[in-house]
Amino acid sequence: MKNKLMEEDESVYKNYLDIFGEDMQYTLLFEEMGELAQAVGKYLRKRTNATEVERKALIAHISEEIADVKLCVEELEYMFDIWDEVKKWKDFKVERGKERCKNHNLELQVDKKNLDKPQNKGKVKEKH
Repeated sequence: MKNKLMEEDESVYKNYLDIFGEDMQYTLLFEEMGELAQAVGKYLRKRTNATEVERKALIAHISEEIADVKLCVEELEYMFDIWDEVKKWKDFKVERGKERCKNHNLELQVDKKNLDKPQNKGKVKEKH
């Protein structure tokens, strides 16, 4: 389902496609994803030694690259007219992620409880 912003931007997506063509949209997506990956990599490399100002600049660069990637992804949603399908998949994966986190938390709780129990490490009971 298209949100209001997507509907307003639909003419922009159409213009991109009309002016630059389909192949350029794919190429641009690849480039923008690469730039986002580089920005995140740079943040990971520099975050521990960065000043607060430098860290904020690194994060600002990441936010800019995320915006570029989101625009490219929305362009694909427009090109393939898959707004609803993407929304369904996103909802499904969010719910699945919630379930996985819930199960993981339960596993952690069980592991913690087991840590409190005495362990029989390496000892073999003798048969009588």
